Amino acid sequence: MTESTTWDVELRVPDDAELALAGESRTIEVRADQSILSAARAADIWLSADCQQGWCITCGATLLSGEVDHSRAKRYYPEDEAANFVLTCVARPRADCVIEVERYGELLQHRADHDRPPGRSKLG
Repeated sequence: MTESTTWDVELRVPDDAELALAGESRTIEVRADQSILSAARAADIWLSADCQQGWCITCGATLLSGEVDHSRAKRYYPEDEAANFVLTCVARPRADCVIEVERYGELLQHRADHDRPPGRSKLG
């Protein structure tokens, strides 16, 4: 795999999301060296995010299929991976993926259920 390798990532936006694309899905091309969040923003899809370091979990999403690399995340736990949560600000695809975005609330509850810190946002 090289930096020029690209993967197709389908972003599914839940009906209840506070985004213009609520209830829709979009497929974007993401380079192997690029985060899903940065590729989405380059495609004019503005997903929620704050720290962009894998710390605050604002960008939390659910991996429905595929594989991502989280090695750059500041705070990502084995329990998060086991539950298929991803942090789009640092997740880099390693295969074609389908991701349900805007899952902050679910990830926050998941962290509480597993006695893990929720993250820290610059916003609040």
